Amino acid sequence: MEKHILFFNATYIKKISTLETAKNLGLTVSVVGPELPEWSRPFVDHYISANTYQIDETIAVLKETAKENPFDGVITFWDRDVVPVAVTARELNLKGSPVEAAERARNKWKMRQFLNRAQVPHPKYCKFTNWTELYHASIEMEYPLIVKPVGASASKGVFRISKPEDLNRAYQQLLNAAVPENDKMFSFYQNEYIVEEFMNGQEVSIEGVISDGVIHFAGVTEKWTDQYFEEYQHAFPARLPEAVERELFHITSEGIKALELNNCGFHAEVMITEKGCKIIEINGRLGGDFITTHLVPLAKGINITRANLLAVLGETISFEVSKRRAACVRFLIADRAGVIEKWEGVESIKEMPGVVEFVLEKQPGDHVGLPPEKFHDSRIAYVITEAEDTEKAIEYAQNALSEVRCFINGEEKTVPDRDS
Repeated sequence: MEKHILFFNATYIKKISTLETAKNLGLTVSVVGPELPEWSRPFVDHYISANTYQIDETIAVLKETAKENPFDGVITFWDRDVVPVAVTARELNLKGSPVEAAERARNKWKMRQFLNRAQVPHPKYCKFTNWTELYHASIEMEYPLIVKPVGASASKGVFRISKPEDLNRAYQQLLNAAVPENDKMFSFYQNEYIVEEFMNGQEVSIEGVISDGVIHFAGVTEKWTDQYFEEYQHAFPARLPEAVERELFHITSEGIKALELNNCGFHAEVMITEKGCKIIEINGRLGGDFITTHLVPLAKGINITRANLLAVLGETISFEVSKRRAACVRFLIADRAGVIEKWEGVESIKEMPGVVEFVLEKQPGDHVGLPPEKFHDSRIAYVITEAEDTEKAIEYAQNALSEVRCFINGEEKTVPDRDS
């Protein structure tokens, strides 16, 4: 295919298959960003240097580049650039979500407002910018509560509050965590937060692509999280009754329509509660954590990354199911901060039943951080498995990581005893 695709940032090496997929389609690949990682260079034809945190500057650079080398589509695979991609699509007359829709997908307060207007089920919520506003909002709500930045991503800066006595402590933790010095993501929507009811139930995510207003569903993913909402396991497809899956697809469709997302991938997080399904959030990009790059293709044979690329290029897409299997990714989470000294039991993991990929994310000498001091630094290894059904894929993943031994600060860390 002789078309030119623009990636907003190559991000990190776990996204390498997105660039590989673009090259396999025969596309000319350009990446715009403040830097081009070394691992991405074999898949990138043109690198465009720009500070993508400054959208006006970036658009000026892209318009100049497009004079000689026009783009046919623009895409991103992470939260930070959902809005810049929409702005670029508008300015260069490419396929994409309306800028206002992208803003709703990135700003959790705006998202709640539009879901509320469309009567799409979601948790009770209130926006706050200071302690007084949070305190008065909490009086009108039932505990437990959740507080988070409106521009949070990957569960960073999200805290659960069990009782009123813990409210101020959680507020201080939120202020300390959600600052640009900890993560540049927090430079967006600074000092804007929401408090919402904690929902009991089973959390799942719905994966798919929107193309010219048509919503294509790849399926539903089961999710597991710890006390700081760090996701430590995903399994696809979710083990759910057909009626529940239909309800999930319906509520996600209604949510996408309410936000007016279009011509993009989506990753909707939904809680299945005793009172029905409720939207946690809808992201205007494909799901991470290997869900769309590995689990969906392994389980159903759907190349959802390819479909997302085709959608933004204005090409026809379809989700043809060519497999009836299952896949799981499980992360090993550190139980203490410190320095990794050594690993044991990792040599034979790749040869174990069902194992597709096993990677140590932290090597001896690397430092490990834990929330709330440091978010998203506690994952130290992961395994991806494939099997004939979801239960078996989960079992394979758990068995594989049960063989791993990691020593942090001289003490052994083993796999936590968690429900599957």
